[in-house]
Amino acid sequence: MNSLKEAIIYLSDLIEKILEETIDQADFSDLTQQQLYYLKVIVRLKNPTLTDLARELKLTKPTVTVLADKLSEKGYIKRVHSDNDRRVIYLQINDKGDKINALRAIAHERMAEKIKSGLNETETAILTELLRKIVKGS
Repeated sequence: MNSLKEAIIYLSDLIEKILEETIDQADFSDLTQQQLYYLKVIVRLKNPTLTDLARELKLTKPTVTVLADKLSEKGYIKRVHSDNDRRVIYLQINDKGDKINALRAIAHERMAEKIKSGLNETETAILTELLRKIVKGS
């Protein structure tokens, strides 16, 4: 790797590979990478409406409805009607979806261990501080 860009590409690919391996080992192979991303967004938005999700993903509401239907059919999310307005539907991650998030956390831990295995304590501390600066600046 001769450039920062190449290093970022390598690291990104490695993260995806570790996540895929972790999820495949748990037999969640019925999900595409795109569906995994949608689940991640639903979790981050904390029970969004279809409109919220469409806005976040920059997709149309009918497109988001189809993806929510597929995730619901596969048992990863459920639709919950608002108590105040029954026309409003929230998307919630259910137990099966929560397991995916737990696996994502395991994959993150595996990635951290892989990085730490190639660095000494000082280098790990420096990398951690640099990543904090990058995140803080965005």
